[in-house]
Amino acid sequence: MANNPDDMADLPLSDDPEENLRIENELLRLKMKAELGAESHSSGKLDPGIENEFLKNVMAFEQNWANAKPAKVYDLLGKPDFKKAGDLNDEEIEEELEKITDLLFEKDMQVYFGDEEDYDSRTKYHFITEELFDHETTFAPMPGMTTHFDYEEFHPNHKKDIERRAEEFLSGWFKRSLNEKSWELADQFILPDRKILSKAEVATQMKRIFDAYTDFTDEKYKIIESGFELDGYTGLGHAGGAVKYEAVLENGGSVHIGGPFKLYMTLESGWWSIFHIVFPGFKYF
Repeated sequence: MANNPDDMADLPLSDDPEENLRIENELLRLKMKAELGAESHSSGKLDPGIENEFLKNVMAFEQNWANAKPAKVYDLLGKPDFKKAGDLNDEEIEEELEKITDLLFEKDMQVYFGDEEDYDSRTKYHFITEELFDHETTFAPMPGMTTHFDYEEFHPNHKKDIERRAEEFLSGWFKRSLNEKSWELADQFILPDRKILSKAEVATQMKRIFDAYTDFTDEKYKIIESGFELDGYTGLGHAGGAVKYEAVLENGGSVHIGGPFKLYMTLESGWWSIFHIVFPGFKYF
């Protein structure tokens, strides 16, 4: 007859406390699978005490999540009194924003605004009190865990995301580290003649270029312009500018490479990725 994971007290446990923990851990894994369908595996290398604490935390999280019901953030905060942003002057906005931020923190919630200098206090306060308050979430409070809300998930900053993706590409290029796993690159590349290349094919060509040199040094670049057009939840964008760098040869010499660049991007599932490259030092095979 199969053991019920709840009947721990009836099991013949070992006299060894460490072995007892291992048995309890195995029972916790069985309980998680039976009740929640959650799989948990052990490598056998983790300290039983640490693993026990981890499994209990996971179990509590899964149970809270399974039982959580949608609720507005405003209700989870206890329906606090607040004034609308339009009724406050700049000094009052600062004071009220601090109060509401402290309340969120007390309730294990935080709002992430990306680069803080991009958004002023009035924008932040307006978002929290007149948008986030009305947002429904299945957030289930748990000791030691914080729920994060990202402002840019509600208000995507496409221009910023495109320029960030371009900078990630530039950084990967100079480090000669771009490859098939690079998230900056789209799964398919579309050339001007409408030929389609896979990400793996483009990554292979990049590796050939990288392998022709020992290093890229003295790199300098400037993103001069960027833009995008949206069509519902998809879109096309680009970032362009100028770049220069030294490509070091095996014999110690170097080749100066530079000129304008332009990276063409597509938006899919909220993510901008590069699907066509015009870049000094790169060419399709």
